[in-house]
Amino acid sequence: MATIFERLPILGVGASLSLSSKPDPVTLVKAQGGPSFVEYAGLVDVDAVIDEVERLHAAGAPVLYHPSYINFCGSFPNSKDWLEATAEHISKVNSAWFAQDVAYCFWEQGAAYSTSLGYFVPPVFNQASLDRAIERVKEVQSIVPVTVTVEPPPLTFYAGSMDLFTFFGELAERTDCAILLDMGHLVSYEMASGRKVKDAIEQLPCERVIEIHIAGGRLKQAADGPIYVDAHETAILDETWGMLEAMLPELPNVKAVCYECEGVQESSVLPTLKKIRRLVKEHSASNELIKSLDNKA
Repeated sequence: MATIFERLPILGVGASLSLSSKPDPVTLVKAQGGPSFVEYAGLVDVDAVIDEVERLHAAGAPVLYHPSYINFCGSFPNSKDWLEATAEHISKVNSAWFAQDVAYCFWEQGAAYSTSLGYFVPPVFNQASLDRAIERVKEVQSIVPVTVTVEPPPLTFYAGSMDLFTFFGELAERTDCAILLDMGHLVSYEMASGRKVKDAIEQLPCERVIEIHIAGGRLKQAADGPIYVDAHETAILDETWGMLEAMLPELPNVKAVCYECEGVQESSVLPTLKKIRRLVKEHSASNELIKSLDNKA
């Protein structure tokens, strides 16, 4: 199984950015200590972003395509045309893998972006929902030309009987896909469910985790305790930094760590990347990832 991931490149520590807004991706890439790759959401139409992507390639930065318009769970299938457009996008920008949150992006038939629902709507974490998610992931894998990578979504509520890592561990094993873990999303799960992710760590095929996200967030007070709200434009919370330190030693095959910083002041991006690199060097179980940071500040 390990050979599935040996072909994937080590991308190092990068940033998720909006291609046509501040902070400017190319400026950051060219800066000392800047991101070694850029991840972006973008529209399904590759022609809408290709000029910006080519600027990044010219600056020496690979890109990862990470959109929010495919249903990786639920009973509403993705259209073949929608998936074929995604496959074309991935191929033209040379994205090494394809990751997205396992959540509803559209309801009923057709195709849409997660913003049309207002936000990602997470699945119910039970066996019936898992079986549907397996169908959806295999549907994507049948057309997308690169390794498909599933991500636990942010949770403002939790419903179901399965631990997060039990659900995603079985999903990854039964579809032979990779996993992306967002540290803030893990914090949101702990707050929403009252469970600790490390209590079910043995259910997670840790060798399948190829990417880590870290981003800003806010805590919203509710009757039953705080709720984590994903907010990339804000500062990274102490709880999220703590989750990164706790999870890095568990994940031996990480290829990329991405700071999601859309809307963040440019002056704060480089210091944050520097801190992430320091934590990776101190705590990561991925020796190849650590070695890739030797030439970065």
